Amino acid sequence: MALSGIQIYQLLPKTNCKECGFPTCLAFAMKLAAKQVSLDLCPDVSEEARAKLAEAAAPPVRPITIKSNGHEVKGGNEVVLFRHKKRFFSPPGLFIRVYDTQSADEIKAKVKPVDEYVVDYVGMDLSMGGIAVQANGGDFGAAVEAVREATKLPLILIGSAGELKTGLEKLADDDTPLLCHATAENWQEMAELAKEYDVPLSVAADNVDEMVDLVKKLGDAGLKDFVLAPTQRSMLGTLTVNTTIRRMAIQETFRPLGFPI
Repeated sequence: MALSGIQIYQLLPKTNCKECGFPTCLAFAMKLAAKQVSLDLCPDVSEEARAKLAEAAAPPVRPITIKSNGHEVKGGNEVVLFRHKKRFFSPPGLFIRVYDTQSADEIKAKVKPVDEYVVDYVGMDLSMGGIAVQANGGDFGAAVEAVREATKLPLILIGSAGELKTGLEKLADDDTPLLCHATAENWQEMAELAKEYDVPLSVAADNVDEMVDLVKKLGDAGLKDFVLAPTQRSMLGTLTVNTTIRRMAIQETFRPLGFPI
């Protein structure tokens, strides 16, 4: 359960040093309780207090990063439900999908324009997030290798655990792709793979109850970084499930659903 501002204040050093940017420790505690600041702003907090405050200070939606060679796509780290209350810090990443049944030349021809695409928007360079490689009965390892020859952008890898392992073996040590998807049928082998390579895992389920059950199982297996992938087929169903997940995560601080969608 999240701590109140007064409970958090009791764990702070109470020095009112102002190094956190607030006039008093109590003011800082109130911001921590509202999940609007990070505990790292306090230079004097003890390790014991840090451990107790970790859950209270953590954002309700855990930040997740997939990265490669200096490129990053971030998700999560949101603390409000609506943009008018506070800006959203993690814009959606845009990925282009390729299949392992395509030839290396076809893959490279599709990936190269994605790698080079940049547009200036009011002084900001906007580019594509990365490439999604999906297994479709071909040579998955060769497909990942072809993508890597054409771009260093982050990857999403989609397939069975065996296929994903073949692709992961083609990547450099600093690659952190997203693996898709853990389901009720394959979650154990997917958990082992994500844990072995220390990468985030997408969790797919038809409804909120199944999603919570899967995330808890994967958490018990030692994983912490997830992206939630509701598998509703209709627009209304998708909207309903996504809204429920975000409300429970942000308004209720329900940790099993506190991950980006």
